[in-house]
Amino acid sequence: MGYHDEFYYKDSCLIGLLAGRGVGKTLTMSMLAHEELVTAVNEGYDDFKIYHNGFLDPKWKGWQIPGEKESRLVEYDFQEIIEGMMYGESKIQNGLMCIDEIASIQDSAYGPMGFGRVNFSHFIIMMRKIGLTILFAGQTEEIDKRLKMQTDIVGYPVVAKKMRGKEVGIKWVYQNENYTKPGKVRRIFYPNMHKFWGAYDTRKIIRSEQVNKSDVLNKKQEDIEDDIADIIQDIVKSEKTTSIPIFKIKQYMKKELNINWELKQLEASLKYYGKPLSKDKSVYDFRKNFG
Repeated sequence: MGYHDEFYYKDSCLIGLLAGRGVGKTLTMSMLAHEELVTAVNEGYDDFKIYHNGFLDPKWKGWQIPGEKESRLVEYDFQEIIEGMMYGESKIQNGLMCIDEIASIQDSAYGPMGFGRVNFSHFIIMMRKIGLTILFAGQTEEIDKRLKMQTDIVGYPVVAKKMRGKEVGIKWVYQNENYTKPGKVRRIFYPNMHKFWGAYDTRKIIRSEQVNKSDVLNKKQEDIEDDIADIIQDIVKSEKTTSIPIFKIKQYMKKELNINWELKQLEASLKYYGKPLSKDKSVYDFRKNFG
């Protein structure tokens, strides 16, 4: 398809959206998938498809594309893809593959067949030969280093707390010289993101038969972490400071959520929103996300 005017999209590249929780990675990925598919349809690429791991909702009325939406929005099983690539029988080509929560794929080792990360790296190399671009979303701390090294374009989304789900700004870093000059940065602001709220359904993954108990527990923790973000925002607003002691957040959690996490568990979640001060590790600085 060549470069997209706004996104610098090009066939056979690897693009990552890396950020903490609650900044709209899935929403942004859904929006980009929509824009790429609409562009392909308008330019006459009738065989171009969007492949996704279950989070896109083909029933969304915003998919204004001809024919059956399921034929252009193809849900895939990642283990089948790996097997197909290994034996040269993959039917996936000429499209955009979207992978939400990519760390869950890395950590699962691709199911009972035991395919490891080396196979995923092989898949990344092979996909460049079949006209397939991968757009993935994940949290920075959980991304495999080899995957990060092979990524051509990395997007770092940020969003104001009060505008979550409505707008997002992304710093796109083009780090592969095959597509642009190394280190080139482009910042793009995406408004009116609420138009794409119905394009995805992350709960569908939770309802899948392949999801185990730990996945459900992780989803519950994500909900709690969203509540923690609200608590941090309330403290910042009421006390006019972005430096907050961890014990204060713990007190608010007990009072408002009736949750009494151990400090270690709370610290593991707070790293997505801020970082401890160098002089006092018990106080966190949330200026970057809540300032």
